[in-house]
Amino acid sequence: MHFKIGSYKKNLYLALLGFLSGAIYAIAEYYAKLGTADQQVFIPLLIRAVISGILFLTLVTYAGQILNRKVNQKKFIVSLLIKAVIYTAIISVILLVVNGIWFLLNQQYPFRLQFRYYFTNYTYFVNLLTIFPLILIVIAIGQIGSLHRKGDLLNFVLGRYNTPLEVERVFCFADLKGSTSIAEILGNVQYAAFLKEYYSDITEVINKTGAQIYQYVGDEIVISWPYRKALKDNNMIHCVFQMREVLQNKKEEYMKTYGFVPYFRAALHGGKVVVSWIGSYRKEIVYIGDVLNTTARIQGDCKRLNKNLLVSGDLLKHVENLGGIEAAFVEETVPTGKATKVKLYSLKKDDLSNLISSNTNGIKFKRRQKSP
Repeated sequence: MHFKIGSYKKNLYLALLGFLSGAIYAIAEYYAKLGTADQQVFIPLLIRAVISGILFLTLVTYAGQILNRKVNQKKFIVSLLIKAVIYTAIISVILLVVNGIWFLLNQQYPFRLQFRYYFTNYTYFVNLLTIFPLILIVIAIGQIGSLHRKGDLLNFVLGRYNTPLEVERVFCFADLKGSTSIAEILGNVQYAAFLKEYYSDITEVINKTGAQIYQYVGDEIVISWPYRKALKDNNMIHCVFQMREVLQNKKEEYMKTYGFVPYFRAALHGGKVVVSWIGSYRKEIVYIGDVLNTTARIQGDCKRLNKNLLVSGDLLKHVENLGGIEAAFVEETVPTGKATKVKLYSLKKDDLSNLISSNTNGIKFKRRQKSP
């Protein structure tokens, strides 16, 4: 249910953006041809442009998810050109279909005459020559933006957080289990390749739950949500369990490639933190506050208490319905460096119990054959 709601909102957003893009294009083309021999009738032009805009953004969004997995590992310029060519081809097909249907419905002129005129007229080629560089620019900005956390580029342009601001956020610290053993057995190069694949696999779930990847700290990932978004539909809890489901679904691939299935311990905690830009030569948005320190301490307690997911009582009391997830009180502790006690609860989902390794000291590796 969670993802259906998210998909509905996403599709609504794409439809609205496509409508606005199509409307802007229709207005621009209408006034560009106003008073010429090729003057357009505005309403039919607007309808075709809006439909084309909605179809284009929707198809490109979902095609982009496939392309990202296939071409993002290539060089920047190669990835950029491949995407731009494919997206331009998509808009070409959409223009063909939408205008073809319009020509069939328009009985004022024969279909063949309208079709031949449109695709031999300079307007069609001008459209494509305009769309291609625009697509290149948008994709380039998107790929450059991926070098930073989601939203950082826009925040920088708008000047947000130049002055420190107090906000409420929830943090999740997820630490890879048995990372030392993994690194020793795989070696540096293959371990780096493994981490790259591991983070790539769980990122889609993180994005779907509205989270921000705050930091990669070696084998640990720090995820963050605005407080309300974390609690809505239990995003913060679903994120952890769905990340595990993704890894479980790929267990055969991991076993074949690396000889083990990755697993992580995670901690959830939230509260007020200060957000601000820091740095001069290299700028970065950081969160500052006791909440992060406490979350890190709770994550460390996962190993001590042999628990795979711990959540603070202060955060858990705001969760209205856990659904099929079981919460059990573990202990009340005083994290290192703190004076205030924190209640810890473990969360467990029965259908994911097979993911929990019985080896509390690390990950058991499948015996692998040595390379000849």
